[in-house]
Amino acid sequence: HFPPENNSFSSFIMAKILIVDQFSQEAQEQIRAAGHTVVYDTAAKGAKLTEKIAAEKPAVLVVRSTKVEAAQLDAGLPELRMVIRAGSGVDTIDVAGAKTRGIKVCNCPGKNAVAVAELAFGLMMAIDRRIVENVVQFRAGQWNKEAFTECRGLKGRTLGLVGCGNIGKEIAKRAIAFDMHVIVYDPFLQPAQIEAIGARAVPAILDVAANADVISIHVPGGAATKKIVGEAFFAAMRPGSYLINTSRSSVVDEAALINAVHTKGIWAGVDVMDNEPQVKKGPFQHPFAAEEHIMVTHHIGASTRQAEEAIGEEALRMVLHFGQTGEMLNPVN
Repeated sequence: HFPPENNSFSSFIMAKILIVDQFSQEAQEQIRAAGHTVVYDTAAKGAKLTEKIAAEKPAVLVVRSTKVEAAQLDAGLPELRMVIRAGSGVDTIDVAGAKTRGIKVCNCPGKNAVAVAELAFGLMMAIDRRIVENVVQFRAGQWNKEAFTECRGLKGRTLGLVGCGNIGKEIAKRAIAFDMHVIVYDPFLQPAQIEAIGARAVPAILDVAANADVISIHVPGGAATKKIVGEAFFAAMRPGSYLINTSRSSVVDEAALINAVHTKGIWAGVDVMDNEPQVKKGPFQHPFAAEEHIMVTHHIGASTRQAEEAIGEEALRMVLHFGQTGEMLNPVN
């Protein structure tokens, strides 16, 4: 199903592009202006996405958070040539299955790093100054200044990063601006690379847990990172310290986190949870809702207009380059 790389791809110069998640309107218009057909349907999820792909037979599928599994890949054959993840992580896409079907999976690394870093830092500040509780009590008609006057402050505290790629580096930059100390565990970086951003490397993940006041997780999902923040990690954390997770829900053992909240006074700010809804709006029940020490956002880390525009520009570049040359940029398989 996948012609050789040196194929002229003349039949793909005017390709059909199916976009099923929020995507820059300006980028869509530029794709159309280049002669391609754009089908935009953010309601296509699961079985509906399979039906949509089978009906439209796009050459390129563009997704953000939507899952792409074997059924969707099969529905696109033989026309489907490329799946673009409008973001960096690709754990919501059957990458191996795409490879066996001759479909390239490509991503847009680093384009949402600032947006995710801003949210992670916002969660740190919201926990430290108890901003959410302030608002909730005010809206309930309660004035409780006494309860909120003993917040710790971030200056001079230690931020620990588990993973220091594009997002981690942006967070380190902001933490240093707040006069925080930064320690990093990242087995893929040399100590000199970590020192170059003003941080200090530590040799093991539990060293981050034991020596940080605030911990922020920035690793990809997958088998290698599944529940790396679990019972041993929480046991090593300082009582009352903060955990921020804007990466993937699979990285954190949620039951162990709730236990740490109850036994060690841990606070958490999370943007990702197990069993998140695929729909954009609707009812949702989760054990975190009962925990006052856990602040939750609705998986919005990469969802700013700036990030959307940056990702749209990169995806646009990838689509146009594909149409002009047949080459696929940023492949991961």
